[in-house]
Amino acid sequence: MFIHNFSYLKRFVQLILVVALLNINLTLASAGTDWDSALDDINGLHGNYTSLQVALKSDSSKIQMLRKQNNETLKSIHSVIESTDKVLLSRLSSEAMSAQKKHAPLLDQYSTLSKQSTAAKKAKDFKTATLLDLRRNKLKAAVTLARTEIKAKTDALATARKQTAAKIKPIKDALAPITALKKQITAENKNIAVAQKVRSEADKQYKSAVKQGDAIKAVSEMRISYEQMKRIHDMHQNIYSWEQKISLALRSAESKLP
Repeated sequence: MFIHNFSYLKRFVQLILVVALLNINLTLASAGTDWDSALDDINGLHGNYTSLQVALKSDSSKIQMLRKQNNETLKSIHSVIESTDKVLLSRLSSEAMSAQKKHAPLLDQYSTLSKQSTAAKKAKDFKTATLLDLRRNKLKAAVTLARTEIKAKTDALATARKQTAAKIKPIKDALAPITALKKQITAENKNIAVAQKVRSEADKQYKSAVKQGDAIKAVSEMRISYEQMKRIHDMHQNIYSWEQKISLALRSAESKLP
């Protein structure tokens, strides 16, 4: 009986070993198949990955060129705006200030005499008040001429400023959309920076996986990098589109330059 049981147990253990070996072989075969499949995926993705890298460099170059052109044009337009009627406004401003400075002593004297006369009248010192009124009234004609000259100079400056503002308003109106477009570009550049950070980490992990011979990990990280590249490419297209709109706004502004 013991011999019979021992023989049965022996055959059972042998069966378990055979099943275990079969499972190991199947696992190894499956791992090998996954590894080969991952390698095929890397080979298949490599062409698109490389092409997209080239596209991203082209995107950056196009954006930089257009942005440089736009910035130079915008600088030129601002220069024209700042110089519009600059000589005229400077001269009129100088004349207005000179007139005020020239007549300031007379106007101050007239104002002082008026205040002193008022104070004397309140104090019922009518003799002093009369003398002060005489001195003040003697200056009245000169004061009137002085005020007329100052007003004429000040009005001429104000009118010139309004005319200049009217000249440059259409230009500024044409430039107005640029501020919002630049904000969009700034926000999108921040999004690109985030995507680029994810991509850089994936590239780092990809290189590490390649060194370790881990094709499965390598293709996973390559896909992550590729997806981020596609996102960056799309965002580049957005930025280029906005730079083109800025270019259109600048051309509109240029057409309105005096």
